Parts: sequence; C-alpha cells; structure tokens
Amino acid sequence: MSKKIKNYMSPLPQTIGVGGNLHLAKMIMEEVSCHHLPVLNGGHLAGVISYSDLNLFLMTTKGKTSLVQDVMTKDPYIVDSDADVKIVAAEMLEQKLSSAIVQAKGNQPWGIFTTTDALKIVAEG
Repeated sequence: MSKKIKNYMSPLPQTIGVGGNLHLAKMIMEEVSCHHLPVLNGGHLAGVISYSDLNLFLMTTKGKTSLVQDVMTKDPYIVDSDADVKIVAAEMLEQKLSSAIVQAKGNQPWGIFTTTDALKIVAEG
C-alpha cells in the first residue's frame, strides 16, 4: 500500500508574491519557521524560494534590495496530492530538490513536501 503525499505534506503553506521583497520573504520564513515559500503571481503558482537560496543571494549582494522573482526557482517540482511518497522522495533525491509543491484537487488544500517532511517519515519508522 502506497503512502500518499497529502498525508505527509505541510498543508496550506505560507506564500509570497513574485514582487515581494527578499527581506520580507526572509522575515516570513523566520516568523513561521519554514525553509520554503511557494511564490504566487496573480494567485497562480510561479515558483518557489528556499531559505538557503535567499540567504546566499542576500550575502552575495550585500543586502541589496531585490525581489522574490529574482531568486525564486521558476519551475518547481509539482506533484499530485495522491502521489506516492517514495516516488516523490526518489525524484527529489535524483534531481537534488529540497521541496515539491503539492497540487490542489477541487477544493482540497494544496501544500508543500520538503526534505524535512521526508526525514520525519524516516524518523517515525
């Protein structure tokens, strides 16, 4: 029996718009204790930004004010909410990805599955 991603994802993640300031993105991540923010453009998924990419960019640009769209990954890995956890985790490992965006079905909430979520599954056995 497969383990469905919707049972292990972080539901309804905090998001940010493409025109958001990177310092705001960092503040949101620290406030809600997360390492990834789905990026929206007009309510539609446009990408994802990670805490490590954001920090690297801010360090190399000496804190220059920039927008989320300048740093985000434009083609995030998107999976169906019924996808098998093992398949998603294997693809993340192969592609060296730290997150997968989980699509909504009908009125169901969407979410994000990260390496942290995968580690929780391993730790719980």
